[in-house]
Amino acid sequence: MEVKEPSEHIDFVALARNLDLRLTKALGRQAWLAQTPSGTTLVIKSGSGASVQLYDFLIKFKTLFPPFDYPRVISGEPGFYLVYDFIPGTPLSEGDFESEAAQAAAFELSGRVNALFRSLRLAPMFQGLHHHATSSQDTQGVTAQRLAALGSGLDCQVDGLALHRWEASQSYAWAQGILPYCLSRWPGEDAGLTARWPDLGHRVETVTSIHLVAPGSHLAHTCFTPEHLLCTGNDRWGVVGWQVAPRPYNYMRYKYLAWCLVHTVQGDIEKRYRFFLDAMPAIQSCAANSLTFVLSLLETWMEIRGPIELKAEKLQALYSFMDEALAVSNDDKAQWQKA
Repeated sequence: MEVKEPSEHIDFVALARNLDLRLTKALGRQAWLAQTPSGTTLVIKSGSGASVQLYDFLIKFKTLFPPFDYPRVISGEPGFYLVYDFIPGTPLSEGDFESEAAQAAAFELSGRVNALFRSLRLAPMFQGLHHHATSSQDTQGVTAQRLAALGSGLDCQVDGLALHRWEASQSYAWAQGILPYCLSRWPGEDAGLTARWPDLGHRVETVTSIHLVAPGSHLAHTCFTPEHLLCTGNDRWGVVGWQVAPRPYNYMRYKYLAWCLVHTVQGDIEKRYRFFLDAMPAIQSCAANSLTFVLSLLETWMEIRGPIELKAEKLQALYSFMDEALAVSNDDKAQWQKA
């Protein structure tokens, strides 16, 4: 199959007319709500949200039956546009995203998403088994084809190590790219980042432990924020705004907290977020996790459009967490010298 680059510009009016849909509301520059003639609400997505990679993920999700709602593709041309069912619900960003219940649910959900990504390579095997189980063939033939499908699924593991290394390198490249990107766009009157940049740059260059995740997958939902988590009212969450790429260990949980810190309207920020970090579940202990949080904060700060409430206090918290990440580096050096 020819892999197409995602189209960043699309004539939604013409596309909707061709699909016999009526546009009702813009969801952003690359997404629209639309309705069928019978009144069913759909979403039309273009750009990176219609990439071939993401289309492949969403198709595999159907086989793996994830424990949350997600866009189910109805039609589309990968790399150009996708059409999927609208998921009704309220974005968590419109509620109390800092509450203990909301954070606990988000942290659990991030674990479920990670587990799903670890299962992605099994999806072709399940698809093959289901196809052969439902085909009308003799029992002996079905059994043989099931074994063949199982074998083809296990063959996917052959290049697993190479894929793991590639994902780790992509995660490392992401971390390296954050600092120069932020530095080039940081307000000139604020010298806080500039003064810390050399030490932070060295920390990012030399720390690799955050990219060596537990066996499984480095993939993450890179927009795992309250804006993309839906409260659906049926004891299930909806996860939308899918962007998938390799990221450091536990990135989704840090990204969630980083978004909350940058968007909070409550004071006493640094103290509260130290408490939130302590309460965050961690599958493994890693002294460099503080670096992942700082990178997530910088990334999230660059994504903000418009004024930031409590900006001075938030910057102070950001720099305190940054100094803490650099202090861990000094502690590491002390441990190495003792060893």
